[in-house]
Amino acid sequence: MTTSPLAGAILISWRRNGAYALRLVGDLTHAQMTAQPVPGVTMNHPAWVLSHLNVYAPIARALCEAAPFDDPADHPFGVKSTVVNDPGAYPDRRALIEEYRVLHDAAQAALERTDEAALAATNPLARWREMHPTVGDMLVTLMVKHESTHLGQLSAWRRAMGLPPVQV
Repeated sequence: MTTSPLAGAILISWRRNGAYALRLVGDLTHAQMTAQPVPGVTMNHPAWVLSHLNVYAPIARALCEAAPFDDPADHPFGVKSTVVNDPGAYPDRRALIEEYRVLHDAAQAALERTDEAALAATNPLARWREMHPTVGDMLVTLMVKHESTHLGQLSAWRRAMGLPPVQV
């Protein structure tokens, strides 16, 4: 377990978010993963949200481990990506959920091993550095704010689909 108070605080949200994400998608069918519940409106559906979060969990891990990583800006599911409603554009439901679980657990394990010096290190990605100067700053955004935002989108998508809410 980490000795860093900041890492400990991030871990609280990361663990809860991971469990919440799995509840949000656990009862869905493969067809529902790319469904659009509101005619004429494109929402971030579960397949895109999980694919997008699966880009950033390995970056969180890399930040914790001071390992190199590619800038995700141009990744097919990165910040510049758009939602595609074709189920064939995404891994199948089971594979996507399992990938999320594995990547989430790996980032958690890396954060559990992280110390204050690693968190205080300069953010290695220049375009993120002005807003998030340190690794710790970036991890708060990636592992708390960013993931929570997208899980809120999944919750709203579920309600628009007429599905019941899941326990936060």
